[in-house]
Amino acid sequence: MKRVLCLLLVCLMAFSAIALCACDGGDESSATSETVSKEEALVPHLEKKDWKGQVLHVLSSSEEGRSFDHSMFGMNPEETEAEPVAEAALNRDALLAEEYGFTIETELAKPWQPFIDRVNDDMMTNMVDYDVVISGIQTMATLTKEGYFLDLLTIENSNLHLNENWWDVASNEDMTIGGKLFFTTGDILVVDDESTRCVFYNKGLREDAQLDDPTKLVYDNTWTIDKMYEMCKGVAAEMDDGQMTVTGNDIWGMVSESFDLYSLILGCNCPQVEKDQNDLPVIAMTNERNVNAYLKAFNMISDESVAAYTERWYRWDAPEASLCKGQFFDNKALFYVSTINVVNSEKLREANIHYGILPMPMYDEAQEGYATTVDPYHFSVLSIMSTCRDTDFATYALEALAYTSKKLVTRQYYDLTLKTKRFFDDDASPKMLDIIFSNRLVDISVAFNWRTSFSSTTRRWAHVPPC
Repeated sequence: MKRVLCLLLVCLMAFSAIALCACDGGDESSATSETVSKEEALVPHLEKKDWKGQVLHVLSSSEEGRSFDHSMFGMNPEETEAEPVAEAALNRDALLAEEYGFTIETELAKPWQPFIDRVNDDMMTNMVDYDVVISGIQTMATLTKEGYFLDLLTIENSNLHLNENWWDVASNEDMTIGGKLFFTTGDILVVDDESTRCVFYNKGLREDAQLDDPTKLVYDNTWTIDKMYEMCKGVAAEMDDGQMTVTGNDIWGMVSESFDLYSLILGCNCPQVEKDQNDLPVIAMTNERNVNAYLKAFNMISDESVAAYTERWYRWDAPEASLCKGQFFDNKALFYVSTINVVNSEKLREANIHYGILPMPMYDEAQEGYATTVDPYHFSVLSIMSTCRDTDFATYALEALAYTSKKLVTRQYYDLTLKTKRFFDDDASPKMLDIIFSNRLVDISVAFNWRTSFSSTTRRWAHVPPC
């Protein structure tokens, strides 16, 4: 009798479900929810929805010559080169379209001021036809101060899980001011990794000079600015006329430019600003440790006997400035401070040198872990426009993109392309890369390009309207 009653109950429930589905006409223009098991879901933590062809519109800056640009959002398969990372992104998009019924379309705009002008003009004329914008953090910070973006932490019923590891949690904390977060990054973007600062080194010159193995120094927590300076002195040599130049055969300890000074200071875990108990910025540049970090870095890169400092001879954007960086590619410099994306450059791939990669050196051996910063001009972040009409869809699509990117795209980029393909002859590089990315700092004073007095800067921030 119990088995008969159970069978009748199951049949009744099944009949009720069929009847409800038949009676539910619904609005085909909106998303419909359905229950699926976590094992069946592409993004297990999101409620299964069918967005019925809805499109996430993205405006992104694109820069010619950068290997992994923002067009990885909504790429055209016919225009995509056979790069594993790009193929992985296309596969991601196809799976999301099949599973959740939404697609991504990206319009590419010129970077820097043209991008800022485009968004300003669209907002002023009420012609914004995109939900999400992507560009370098300084560009985005400029637009943030105009109040164009939503605070990602206060979007009602948001689908974003910004504290999960497919988002860059540490960078989110750095980029939050007063409990507000207007842009974010993570596995959803590849180019943010490309803009991470690091140190390249010439293995052949190091071995010829019989210097310590820097990777062992990293493992032993003895890779410091003082040690880097010592190694620069150990390899630098004047080879021509008694004067160190970048037009002869001299050997340099390092090649550098003005931004490298800042990068080395951040490697000492000394940002220009810190945040107080209210999550508001306060000046840190006058702290004793920060001043000493500056002196350590400045003494090294300004030493004319060891460092080919670009601005000593040329403007950073002068055609001749490439002569300084070229010393490394021409096998005439031990160290080169730059960004990860150098490994994708034609110059390095064609250079006849055996190179490796290192994190930024520490302040001293007592520092707790290695730190690095990002190139604020190219470090990519994304924001949701304040004009976005469907934040439920926008946050859902971005969360799904972030999660599936970690599963599908990051592995192709980080594990297969970056670690294996770009550093194919360097056994230490995978561990070095893990160390580099383990503590990445975003200095908000540089992101917002604060040049005036700090008090006026905080007043300007106070005018950013809450969303």
